[in-house]
Amino acid sequence: MIGREVALSRSARLHRLELPLPLQLRRINIYLVEGPDGLALVDTGMDTPAGRDALDRGLRRLGARPERIDQVFITHFHLDHFGQAARLQRCGARVLMPRVDGEQLQRWFHDPELDREALGFFRTLGVPNSTLERMAGAMAQMRAANTPFAADRLVDGSGTVELAGIPFEAIETPGHSPGHLCLHHPPSGVLLVGDHVLPHITPNISITRDAPVDPLGDYRRSLAEVRARGFTGLALPAHGPAMERLDARIDEILEHHRQREALVLELMGSRATSCYSLAERLFETGSLDGWETWMATGETLAHLRALEVEGRVERTDDGLFRVRT
Repeated sequence: MIGREVALSRSARLHRLELPLPLQLRRINIYLVEGPDGLALVDTGMDTPAGRDALDRGLRRLGARPERIDQVFITHFHLDHFGQAARLQRCGARVLMPRVDGEQLQRWFHDPELDREALGFFRTLGVPNSTLERMAGAMAQMRAANTPFAADRLVDGSGTVELAGIPFEAIETPGHSPGHLCLHHPPSGVLLVGDHVLPHITPNISITRDAPVDPLGDYRRSLAEVRARGFTGLALPAHGPAMERLDARIDEILEHHRQREALVLELMGSRATSCYSLAERLFETGSLDGWETWMATGETLAHLRALEVEGRVERTDDGLFRVRT
């Protein structure tokens, strides 16, 4: 898909719709599957007036409307991907998403204590109170920008998912989220990669209070597994243009994380440091908003945890990190 449309078969097509985001990324690609059994969307964009308008206009351009969407497949549980799911569900669509992410999303929807606990977790990483207040404001804005829903089907890992009457292979790709799923259409070679591989930036890999033990390790393993599959068709991401050399982009991302690990160790030197103090130097957090600071601190912790698992970093009794000697 160099343009906005690609043929999956004689009777099926895939259309890219670009929706605006009130985030630094600015835009998200969602995909409309037009098949023999109707219409399906892969991801939804955020539930903002601009997002709703862009989705409706994009569907009208293709001769469709929200009420004609039969299924919605959510690649993972981040707000820019599920934001309009409740709206589309009310219009009659069945919503599918990864089980791991769907269960975690329900906890976030219905347990208001999670935000307080998350801020307490970041406090243990050395985040100062003034920054925690900015992060709390960002979390409140994120909560206000979504409507809770429950998926009609939770997808258990890899297997076949049928969208609009077209079978796709679901591929487990944990890292950016614990249950992230890519979708492969073998006859055309098309691979919908969500946020697993992005063409111009590296996906955020973070640890928060309820994250897996080593999400960066999970991410690198799932990148290597996708690369080993030898995909040669178009890789269609949620942000940015289509990729024709997925293997080359995976190699770049893996090298980026090797270099980032080396930089983390260099910045740590011989002194114990807090995660937030290190994040300040890695990401210049003073110029970031509350949500960006959340992601920067979480990603710094993911690197520290990976180095801890590798036996190169250890945590002290008072919660600091130091290079093992």
